[in-house]
Amino acid sequence: MTHTTQNRIPKGYFSERTMFHLRPQFASTSRWLLRSVMAMLGCKLTIVFSKYRMMMDLQSLVASDFKNTYEHAELMAGFLNLLLPFHHTSPSDLIHTRSEYANEAIDYYKEYKHYLELFSGECFIPEVAVQLCKMVYEADDYYTFKAFSCMNYSVYAEALLLFQIGKTDYLTFAEMFQEISLFEGRRKPLKASDLKLYLKTMHKITDLYISLLQEYLNKKEQ
Repeated sequence: MTHTTQNRIPKGYFSERTMFHLRPQFASTSRWLLRSVMAMLGCKLTIVFSKYRMMMDLQSLVASDFKNTYEHAELMAGFLNLLLPFHHTSPSDLIHTRSEYANEAIDYYKEYKHYLELFSGECFIPEVAVQLCKMVYEADDYYTFKAFSCMNYSVYAEALLLFQIGKTDYLTFAEMFQEISLFEGRRKPLKASDLKLYLKTMHKITDLYISLLQEYLNKKEQ
């Protein structure tokens, strides 16, 4: 790796050697193979749940008594323009009808079903993933995962998954695996504490999946 390339890799990120072992076909030991499989599983679950959550949230809006008036949209547009000055928002950008919410919910449902089918196999069982999505969405827990699955965590999942299946190289992964700053309108390196929280959250989600998987397999044996 050249000096210029090294300068483009954020400090505190995984080394190129570590990432190489996270590709299942290059895992040098059983321990590395398990890590790579769990990392890939976490990515798939994040992507699937992000689609499920958006679908369910939009369905809730369709069924609710919420009325998106122009006055409310105007107020929120002004707030967003103060918060994110690099991106202008007009009231019309924020006004949606129930039919529009319903159509968006259908689109997310299609994406949700698409990824369930696409990821099927290699420890990813769609029936178990569906159960996990429902459980996490309805639970009074998993706050971090639910809050960030539709934002930065989906970005991280895509970056890592593409690297693991050989679609991107190490440098591209490191540049993609960064936080999208809403206030600056650009990507920026994760803080060590944010990276630690992300890894802890992924462990919690994959542990839940393994628990549900064991229950699923036990029922099939009965």
